Amino acid sequence: MIDQLRKLHRGKHLTEDEVRIAFEQIMNGATNPIQLGAFLALMATRLPTVDELVGAAGAMRQFVVPVKAPPDVIDTCGAGGAGSRIFNVSTTAALVAAACGLIVAKHGNMAVTSRSGSADVLRELGVNIVAPVEIQERSLREVGIAFCYAPRHHPAMKHVAEARRAVGFPTIFNLMGPLTNPAAARRQLVGVPVPELILPVAEALRRLGAERAMVVCGRDPASGPLCELSISGPTGMCLLDADEIKNVTLNPTDVGLEVTPSRDMEINTPAESAALIRRVLAGEKGPARDMVLMNAAAALWVGKAVKALPQGITRAAAAIDSGQAARVLEELRKITNETPAAI
Repeated sequence: MIDQLRKLHRGKHLTEDEVRIAFEQIMNGATNPIQLGAFLALMATRLPTVDELVGAAGAMRQFVVPVKAPPDVIDTCGAGGAGSRIFNVSTTAALVAAACGLIVAKHGNMAVTSRSGSADVLRELGVNIVAPVEIQERSLREVGIAFCYAPRHHPAMKHVAEARRAVGFPTIFNLMGPLTNPAAARRQLVGVPVPELILPVAEALRRLGAERAMVVCGRDPASGPLCELSISGPTGMCLLDADEIKNVTLNPTDVGLEVTPSRDMEINTPAESAALIRRVLAGEKGPARDMVLMNAAAALWVGKAVKALPQGITRAAAAIDSGQAARVLEELRKITNETPAAI
């Protein structure tokens, strides 16, 4: 770690191997706490390179508790870090995508910078977020969706938890969720907190073996970046498909949706987010529904269920209005709360 710290202190970037070695030491609990804090702080002084993202993710994947899933499984895990005040869009989009027939291994955690993380809101909705792996695998088979609670699948992260709390700002670990899905998803919708991370994360996904991905950073002119496709302003994105990456800017009107400020979708607590999600799944019209439709359509594109977002929006709307999306949530709640004897 000393060599890496000296190099970072000189303002240099680390190679993929250097980061991998450092992260292997961290995941094994072999790092001095002071050095660990210094490492996180120095890495956070600028955006990570593709080599650094690939090296860190490669090391962390060695320590993951895996979930068996079919090869076409998708994920809608965002990186976080934007300080979002809106409800849990990617979690709702995951439920709708499952209702459309995709298999979704939703990776997520408690809130760090937002008002409600995916784990917070799913727990509020009655889902057992710490269901064992065998229940998650059964849920994938029978319901089409499972929630992979990050702390349960990345136990080695206990070695960095105290340092992350102590530094008090986002670190490279905030970007690791989308790059370390426990079900080894190779089709992903990923939200990032700043536009400058769109291309590096897309390139990192490509090098890590992703088959198809959409890396997005939406914008609200009033509140700034969003880790979602936005109906409040343009969304910058990279589309990864068959090893090729394409840069795109998407406006809500391009897919037939009205531009609406994100303040109309803001929540203060996981309970408020859960209540809004229930209303969306019950068919309530409005900006929250439009936001879910846009992001669910992106998940459907990632999962190769549609060729274009307008088609995905139509399919997502049908899954909500038929009640299938609400049924998926109820089935997820039931199966994750079953006792081991019922397995």
